[in-house]
Amino acid sequence: MKTKKPSRIKYWIIILVGYVAIFLIGFFIPIAYDRVTHKDNQTDMAADAASDSSKHKQKSKPKLATSKKAAVSAKSTKSHATAALSKIEVAAGETGYAIATKYGLSVDELQSLNPDVDVNNLREGETLTIK
Repeated sequence: MKTKKPSRIKYWIIILVGYVAIFLIGFFIPIAYDRVTHKDNQTDMAADAASDSSKHKQKSKPKLATSKKAAVSAKSTKSHATAALSKIEVAAGETGYAIATKYGLSVDELQSLNPDVDVNNLREGETLTIK
């Protein structure tokens, strides 16, 4: 009995599906890997920044509430006047996310307080305004 040859269309469809699968795997694995490692780096950087700032306290850095409960209670005790703004200097290796969480702000709030600075690309020595 003769074996039946697959048609050329079936052959090329199988080849096309294989290439699409390889493309999708090659495209999405680096994205997923970056997301996983980026989250780890952000938490590591935030922890490093917190430990570095406790080791190297500067007189220009004000002591602010770091927990959410303390921040809420501090906000509720203030009058309806605008909150006092302070200036801080960016240390080496600090990120916008780390600074924002350290002072009880979101990254968007930090960016709105500093419209002339790109908080995603901070450099050592830059001055930021915080609440």
